[in-house]
Amino acid sequence: MKQNNLEFDIFLKKVKSFIPEIDAIFLEKVYLFSRKAHSGQVRISGEPYFIHPQEVALILAEMKMDVAAISAGLLHDVLEDTKFTYENLQKKFGKPIAELVNGVTKLEKYEYKTNRTYQERQSENFRKLLISITRDVRVILIKLADRLHNMRTLKEVPAERKIKIARETLDIYAPLANRFGLGKIKSELEDLSFKYLQPQEYFRISQVVSQKKRARDEFISLVKRKVEKQLRAAGIAAEIHGRSKHFYSIYRKKLKKKFEYEDIYDFAAIRIIVETVEECYEVLGIIQMKYEPVKKRFRDYIVHPKANNYQSLHSVVFGPQNRKIEVQIRTWKMHRIAEEGIAAHWKYKELNDGNSEKEKLFQKDILQNNIEKQINWIRGLLKQQDTENFIKSLKMNLYPDIIVAMTPQGDCIKLPKNSTPVDFAFAIHTQLGFHCIGAKVNDKFVPIRTILQTGDTVEIITTANGKPSKDWLLFMKSSKARQKIRTYFRQKEYEDAILLGEEIFSKKIRKKHYKIKKEPEIIELARKFKINDLKTFYAKIGKGELLFPQIEVILKKGNQPSEAKQFIDKSDLPPESDKFVGIKIGEIDSLMIRLAKCCHPQIGDEIIGYTTRGRGITVHRKDCRNPGFIYLKKTEPERIIPIEWDYATKKKRTKNTAPQKHRQIKIIGIDKPDFLQRIRGKFSKCDIELEKADLQKRRNQIMGKFSFSVSDTSEIQILINEILELRGVLKVEEI
Repeated sequence: MKQNNLEFDIFLKKVKSFIPEIDAIFLEKVYLFSRKAHSGQVRISGEPYFIHPQEVALILAEMKMDVAAISAGLLHDVLEDTKFTYENLQKKFGKPIAELVNGVTKLEKYEYKTNRTYQERQSENFRKLLISITRDVRVILIKLADRLHNMRTLKEVPAERKIKIARETLDIYAPLANRFGLGKIKSELEDLSFKYLQPQEYFRISQVVSQKKRARDEFISLVKRKVEKQLRAAGIAAEIHGRSKHFYSIYRKKLKKKFEYEDIYDFAAIRIIVETVEECYEVLGIIQMKYEPVKKRFRDYIVHPKANNYQSLHSVVFGPQNRKIEVQIRTWKMHRIAEEGIAAHWKYKELNDGNSEKEKLFQKDILQNNIEKQINWIRGLLKQQDTENFIKSLKMNLYPDIIVAMTPQGDCIKLPKNSTPVDFAFAIHTQLGFHCIGAKVNDKFVPIRTILQTGDTVEIITTANGKPSKDWLLFMKSSKARQKIRTYFRQKEYEDAILLGEEIFSKKIRKKHYKIKKEPEIIELARKFKINDLKTFYAKIGKGELLFPQIEVILKKGNQPSEAKQFIDKSDLPPESDKFVGIKIGEIDSLMIRLAKCCHPQIGDEIIGYTTRGRGITVHRKDCRNPGFIYLKKTEPERIIPIEWDYATKKKRTKNTAPQKHRQIKIIGIDKPDFLQRIRGKFSKCDIELEKADLQKRRNQIMGKFSFSVSDTSEIQILINEILELRGVLKVEEI
């Protein structure tokens, strides 16, 4: 016990160096319990396991957390790795601490199912973690402290697991730390992950930084002296610090800016901390008067804070010796938010008269607003029920990089970086997204997959008959909009399956002369398959998950059904539509074509044909799930033929029946010999006859006016989108 007390005294001394007023008696009780609970357990390195929770608690103490969070840090692995239960912790230390420990505990021990994949378990664990954060935000601080110490000791972990942990840390935990404003932890997690994921790059940067350190430090000292002199002359009290970039930040800059590590000498950085926002802008003016600013390297995060409430002025200038200097200017309040994020909420929970003026500048309401903002973000993320895509969605939403585009009325819409007009449409209203067929960006027609930039004015073009496309999922960035499209198609497929299932069931019942037609009778039949409602029953039939022979077994009261070939008779196939001429089968165009009603093929769907006996060709979707058709594909593959939509035939037919409208468009592009030829090619592809083309050349550009007629004005937008895809085309607009 004396040894235990001695070790606790050492631990307590470290904790008190960060939090002098900590409740030592309670903390000792927790410390000794956790030590005993983990007695006999060892880490992969061979050292006592208790070292890990002890170090996690010290990280939380360094973050100035309260005694409950530090206690939960000491206990965070008790539920996972020892015999003690939630009830034990609640009884001994109270419900708040038990809840914190439970919040960082994984699900596997309690809810493990052998048929769950690693991805599913990972999704469930992160979902549980995020739910716990919404109840008590301290959970994320404990989890990040846990991950940080694990990363600091990752060296002993087997290679394959080491890579998996480092990748998860870089993809999820470091961005989570950034999201909650924990700048120090985020940087260390990134560097430690980088060390194991890119060891050669890490070593190269380490060497260069070490070699250049002395020269860089001397240069930064020179800059600091000059800036301090200027600010004193202006009567501004400021603290100036040299700022070293962490390794992963250097690596990302190298990828983006294409510089060599040896040029890192040019990336000197200083941080200037002042009292007021007004002084921030005054300091910026003084520095830019003295040193020439680098174009397009200024960011005002005071007026436009980042998603994690980060605020600062960023600028790059040419300093002494004409070398670049990165400058950050912020107030003390902004500095603490940037460094400590939500952890500062507990450090500055109560501001008393003993605090300095700088401490009083720290406003608790700013921190509380940031916590609420992040909690609301998590709640929005948790609304997604798609387990398969949850981790992917989490990764996409963790990064606070956003753009701000505007409606024609001047309303600002925040979107993820690299968003498109489709993302923009869904951000305004779901129905606007569903009916989107095109867009104008800054008064120019653009393809809907165009990447938007901050400041763009976006006008969405819609039609009443517009429908979303699954292809949109390939380029959309907003997880919320992607989820809506997935939900739309799942619902559509479900409704189609219900209609198809009802049709199949009704026909089979009529043909086989079974006397079961009333809804209560059908529901009673469905219950034999543990289905309690008609829609689900029909949907399972429509999807092919429940076949009629299975139903027939019940209807015959246990008698075995006849052979499959007997119940899937060719005459049982769903009825077909009237003759349709918009189908191309090689060079043949005079066959009788009918569209199958089981899968309702629409123009644009991938299709195949089935050659019937004496009734021409039936057109099915390639993914048709009619059980009868699936059986025929297997038993009579020689009757299946490749076919495709004949768009030209359909459009010519439309033109013959609809009045033509004369239209003109103007195209500006780079002057190339094949300019007109490529434009004609797009007209031909859209099946629009080009009536007249007037071309004018100006220097290296060419401007053309093109006249044509269409029966539907929506064809103009399709044509414009096609032409905008051509390389060298600068502008297209309707006259």
